[in-house]
This record gives sequence, C-alpha cells and structure tokens, in this order.
Amino acid sequence: MILQFIEPQTIENLYPLTLTRPAADLRCGLLTIAEKWANDLGVSKSHCGFITRNYLQSEGSPYPALPQEQPAVYINGSALPNPNVVQAIKKLLPHQVLKHQNKVVAFHGTHVDTLPVNVIEFEDALDWIDRPFHIFALNGKEIVQDFARVTAGRSSAPLSDSNKTIGDYPIFLEEGAKVECCILNAKEGPIYIGTNAEIMEGSLVRGPLALCEGAVLKMGSKVYSATTLGPYSVAGGEISNVVFWGYSNKGHDGFLGNAVLGQWCNIGADTNASNLKNTYDEVKVWNYASGRFERSGQQFCGLIMGDHSKCGINTMFNTGTVVGVGCNLFGAGFPRQFVPDFSWGGAQGFVTHKLDAVHKTANLVLPRRKQTYGDYEKQVMESVFAITEPLRGEG
Repeated sequence: MILQFIEPQTIENLYPLTLTRPAADLRCGLLTIAEKWANDLGVSKSHCGFITRNYLQSEGSPYPALPQEQPAVYINGSALPNPNVVQAIKKLLPHQVLKHQNKVVAFHGTHVDTLPVNVIEFEDALDWIDRPFHIFALNGKEIVQDFARVTAGRSSAPLSDSNKTIGDYPIFLEEGAKVECCILNAKEGPIYIGTNAEIMEGSLVRGPLALCEGAVLKMGSKVYSATTLGPYSVAGGEISNVVFWGYSNKGHDGFLGNAVLGQWCNIGADTNASNLKNTYDEVKVWNYASGRFERSGQQFCGLIMGDHSKCGINTMFNTGTVVGVGCNLFGAGFPRQFVPDFSWGGAQGFVTHKLDAVHKTANLVLPRRKQTYGDYEKQVMESVFAITEPLRGEG
C-alpha cells in the first residue's frame, strides 16, 4: 500500500503551525499524524508521500512527493486514526471515498483521477486536528494510544530504584533513558521516556506523559498530565498539558499550560503564560483563515507559538495568545494576543524581524542540536515571510 497525505481544505486554520509543515506532520501524543497512520496501516516510511504546498517540497524537503499517477490511499492529514476508521480504510476499493460528517477522510485512487464516485459514510467517532488548540485538547488521549502503538510486544529498560512510582499504568523506558530520584505518578495514564531522554532529579511528573528521543526535563520540574516533549526539547518549571513539537526550550521556572510550541522555539526564564481568563469565560483565539478572533470552545487555552520564535526573560502572555513564525519578543507588559509572523518587539509595539536576522539566529541555534540550517530551511522561512507579509504592521 502507498499512502499519500493530503492537506485539509483550509490549511490556514492550522497556521502558524502548518506554515512550516504539512498538517500530517503535526505532533499530537507521542507521534505525528503521519506516523500514526503509517503504523496502523502497516506502511513503511518510504511508501508515504505528502501532497502539500510547493515551497515545502523543494530540494532537501523531509516531505517526499511520491508519483501521483500510481494508485494509493489518500489520507486527510488532519484526521486521527482509530481502529474502526483504519479498518474502514483497509476495505476501500478503487474510486471509493470515505467521508465523516461531510469531510473527506480518505479515498482510494490516483490524484489525477476524476473524483471518486462511490461515497462511503463513516458514522463512528473520529477525532480531527482542525485548529492548533485541538492538539493539546486531544494530547492525553493520543499519548495513551501512541504508547500502545510504540511499546506493543516490547519490554521496558529498567527503572532505577531511586524513583518513587505511583499508579497502575505502565512506565516505559527506551534504551539510554535516564531517570533518578523522581516521583512518577501513573494513576491516570502511562509514562513514556524515549531513547536517551532524561528526567532529572527532583522532578514530579504525572501521566499520561511522553518524552521523545533526547528530550530533557530539568531538575525539580513539575509536569502535569497530557504533556509531550518532542525530540530534543528541554523543559523545566511548571508545565501542564503542553505539546512541544521538538527541538524547543523552556528550560527554566515559569508556567506554561494548555499550549503548543513548534520547533526551534525558546521560552525565556520566568516566562508565564495565562491559560484561564479571570472571568472563566471561553477563550477566543486568532484564526488566520478568517483574520479575526474566534471562539475556541476551550475554557483553558494558553500559548500557541510557531517555529523559530523566541521570548526573553520575564515575558508575560495573555490567555490564548498566538505567536507566529520567526518572532522575537521581549520587554515588560503583555504583547497583543496575536503577534504576526516575523515580529520583533513586545507590548510597546513591533517592527519587522528581518530575514537576515532570523537566518543568523537559526544558524547559531540548530548546530546546538546537531542540525543544519540549510538551503531548504532558509527557503521555507523566506516563503513564509512572503506569505505573511500582509499581516505585519509596524507600531
């Protein structure tokens, strides 16, 4: 079987996170959406392709474009797999499309075909990532499901006797994982600690929790349920229901809750982000597609931050703040609740964060994680800069 991941109809609803990646590369739980589907359908990475925007598929792209003339199963990149929908997709015949509440889940055919003529309605429950805040809202559930995917039929590396464990859910350590003198509460969900990941001494953590390869929790961290640290992320302080895509830092004290950070973000020491309004009202969140704030359906909603954005020490964020790609924030007071991509400044106003400065910082940051800021990465940032230019206004 060949899988091709297609974008949802309005990819802008998932900006700023999908300005720099396809929807299927969003992380929710332990794995990305594409990784979940590949696992459940038994498809190797080499047989998975992405149909996405041209600037994300230039030379050096991690999102391969497979030939679209050959028959394949096309998956909506914002749909999350579950056993029932996976079985329904396995039964699809050529020129059949699977829909759920008027949204295409998958179809079997070629991308150059005329539209499939045989529509099958999927009437069971199905979760979608339609907005950035859906990532943290569904993260606890997805950690539990991904834990089962990743650990099935395998044995955990030993956990040191210096730790205190509570609860009946499993705790799984990959080879090279390090945990000493910590309290691990698995009463409400499993705890996964990836290859060469570390939870430093004195940390208090509650499952469901996922640390991907090379992730680190600093000493004395307080981490509540439904939190994911993506590959090579570093976190400390107080964290609750946060998803770090990967390669991002929040290494010091300060609170971050009900939040999503892209990659290559850095949160300065003692930064705090509100996740609940004083009035306890529903949080409104900026939507790129509509160009306005929309109701989120969430009472708890914190920070959404795009790739390569940074904030200085003691930064404060209002409830439901959205920070675009390539921003640098600093200074006293609360920045506005929507910070356009490539903004430089804070509560007193913004100017454009020039591309040369963004490239310079990225060239210093990526080698710290043994990664390279190459031509592809530079071209993506330049494309995103051009796409988001209408949003920026200085002052």
